[in-house]
Amino acid sequence: MRDGAWLPVLLLAAACAVAVPSTAVPALRARGLRRPGGAARRAPEVPRPARNRWLLAGAAGLSAGLLLGGVLGVGAALAVAGGADRLLRAAVPDEDAAARAALARDLPGACELLAVCLAAGLPVAGALAAVGDAVPAPLGSRLRGVAALLRLGADPRRAWAEVPAELAPLGRALVRAGESGVAAAPALRTLAAESRSADRADAEAAVQRGAVWVLAPLGVCFLPAFVCLGVAPLVLGIAGDVFG
Repeated sequence: MRDGAWLPVLLLAAACAVAVPSTAVPALRARGLRRPGGAARRAPEVPRPARNRWLLAGAAGLSAGLLLGGVLGVGAALAVAGGADRLLRAAVPDEDAAARAALARDLPGACELLAVCLAAGLPVAGALAAVGDAVPAPLGSRLRGVAALLRLGADPRRAWAEVPAELAPLGRALVRAGESGVAAAPALRTLAAESRSADRADAEAAVQRGAVWVLAPLGVCFLPAFVCLGVAPLVLGIAGDVFG
């Protein structure tokens, strides 16, 4: 291997080493930077996943540019850096989306358990605490938090104000039942049935989209062959008759 060919490899290895999470940098950032006068000043923080992604994508683009060189290397560096950033962004799991999906998945079972607890005579705060201990996180922790606020004497609307949007229908059903004095169990069972119906509809839509995407490779292979074997000879024959 030529001497200059080692440079992109070394640059990529250095970027990977910088991107590896360390314990010293967060500790220094937590203490903050000191001004000469002694006042603490915090440096503007860039999210670590985004910084690591930029470093790796930039190193990949720079390596491609140095390997090719010239104007072609500049274009290749930009294309490789953009593609690497897109791939790394897609590879990072979305924690918020996963948490919302877990809340929507566990909500129907939690509603039925709450309906059973309330029908058995438990107060709302006790039922929420019991169900919160039974269902997994993050739904369990959310329900226990609402139960703790209710036990401290918070207004029901205020206790349900900070929950995610996935739990808003549950909060409205319990608040409405508490204000009107009607039993909350039928409303909770209806909410569980509606949630399951919505999940079933989303699953069927995903299956239908999957069926369409399965046919995409067939179209990609069939359409060029049809153009080359069916359309192109016809066009060439007509052109030959017209211009011959």
